Amino acid sequence: MRKLVSSIFLVFLTVALMLWTQGCANPGAGPDGGQKDSIPPVITNMVPQPYATNVSNNELIIGFDEYVVQDNLSAKMVISPPLANKPSIKMKGKSIHIKFTEDLIPNRTYSVDLKDGIKDYNEGNKIKSIRMLFSTYESIDTLRISGYLVDAFTLSPVKDAFATLYTLDVDSVFSTLRPDFIAKTDEKGFFLFDNLPEGAYKLYGLTDIDNNLMFSQASEKIAFIDSFLLPSARFIQASDTIFEENDTILAPGYVAYLPDDVYARIFEQESFRQYIIQSKRESRDHLFLTFNESLTDSFQYSLLNMDEASMATELEYSSNRDSLNIWLTDTMLILQDTLFLHLLYTGRDSLNQPIMVNDTLRMVYSSKTDKGKSKNKSAEETHENELFTFKSNITSNNFDLNKMIQLEAPSPVAVFDSTMLTFMKLLNDSVKEPVSFSFKVLENSNRKYIISYEPEEATRYQLVIDSGLVQTRSGIPNKVFDEVFKTQKADYYGTAIIDISGIEGQAILQLLQHSNNETIVAEQKVEPGTKTITFAYLRPASYRLKLIEDLNGNGRWDTGNLDQRQQPEPVYYYQNVLNVKSNWEIKENWMIESGKISVKAYEETKKNRE
Repeated sequence: MRKLVSSIFLVFLTVALMLWTQGCANPGAGPDGGQKDSIPPVITNMVPQPYATNVSNNELIIGFDEYVVQDNLSAKMVISPPLANKPSIKMKGKSIHIKFTEDLIPNRTYSVDLKDGIKDYNEGNKIKSIRMLFSTYESIDTLRISGYLVDAFTLSPVKDAFATLYTLDVDSVFSTLRPDFIAKTDEKGFFLFDNLPEGAYKLYGLTDIDNNLMFSQASEKIAFIDSFLLPSARFIQASDTIFEENDTILAPGYVAYLPDDVYARIFEQESFRQYIIQSKRESRDHLFLTFNESLTDSFQYSLLNMDEASMATELEYSSNRDSLNIWLTDTMLILQDTLFLHLLYTGRDSLNQPIMVNDTLRMVYSSKTDKGKSKNKSAEETHENELFTFKSNITSNNFDLNKMIQLEAPSPVAVFDSTMLTFMKLLNDSVKEPVSFSFKVLENSNRKYIISYEPEEATRYQLVIDSGLVQTRSGIPNKVFDEVFKTQKADYYGTAIIDISGIEGQAILQLLQHSNNETIVAEQKVEPGTKTITFAYLRPASYRLKLIEDLNGNGRWDTGNLDQRQQPEPVYYYQNVLNVKSNWEIKENWMIESGKISVKAYEETKKNRE
């Protein structure tokens, strides 16, 4: 049966090659210049011939009907099975010579894909693709595996990545051995192995930064399929028949190759190699640090300028603990132009074993505004004359009805409570009415605050903090804060009601702006058993829906880990765009096939992003 499939396949390919060669005949430009040549070079001969068997010569030759040049061919060319060393490439007249520097593997079918790495000498017209196929024994292997490499978090296609196949079921080969077969993805993330012998294969994906075809750097993105892939092919006779007078003609069938829809989700594995990305002293009392990974609970810091200086500081982490603000609250520290910050945090050694890393940073304060001040004016006098300004999210017109008011001081404050605020509803130019509100400080922060109230639509409000009522820990008082704003009309908003099915465990449902930026407009947890999620107070706009299966229940998306055989948490995109209109309610039913990325869903998601 396999010989029948292979024979039919070779006949189809031979006929296709003949038609392609005839259709690409290049008439060239006329003797008087004439129309500009826009036709790519035509292949006139190949050595070895297409689908040749028992090939032992390690030099490939491709002849053309005109002079050609390379176009980054060495980087574009993909040879499978892969070679230990790159072949030499030479142009000789109207032909290209590719010479291997190593012996070919016995009993293998080779594919040499030149992509679009050849163009004509005069006009630069590229040949879209050149692919050679030959074997080192008496048969041509024609089994196939095809699929897509997609980003695990966005499902976007991953271009120019490698899909790799191994015959061994040991994950360590992905880091230690060259693969048995390779294929490169196109702009759609599509890959194709079409020269495989019978067997069982483990599939991996790789963004090969160091060009060694192995997972050897923490920054390389990877993918893996849990089970073996078994390629197969069978001839399917078409069921259509054509009746012509007394004759019955059966329509020709086709060869079906499986698997043909493998979706591998490529991800960056957490490396836990901690290091500092950025450190700066943004103001006299503010040190800012950014790390490449989230800091662990073992993180420690101290200032070397005085004993027990760390007691005169406050620490504020970012939400994912990969950056932190250190606020100085001691005046003696603040007035020093140079500070030495000692850090102790968890890192990894060259063997990826955890170690404690010691760092000492020199934090220097310099301000452009100081240059314009009197030379006789001391840093202490300058500090004492400063005033700070509260920041807020208030907009003067059309402040959203579902928004709480956020206030932020530039550094931690000593005392700040609701008695220092005046919050009024403006009935007219002269009549005001007190507003009932709640006031709280954000967790792990002494400078960020939330004001909650029951807003009325299309209503004017005023929020006031008198000058000097609030002071930072370092003694700097506030400027007056006086904001007048008007709320939005209720009928300006729309509502989206989403009925979800197919997900049994915890999940995170995100409402995104309809763009490629993945900007989150709103987010809600989907608890087990939840069927309906409502997004209210939506501005008229187009939105997309994204769902993350929160398998470990930590409230965020988690990447994969090859060593632990852990796939990234699945994500799904709703195929339709949500067009929200003012004073309108839309309802959508989303049936999710848990654990499956379908071809249709992928294509629709991609189309809706464009």
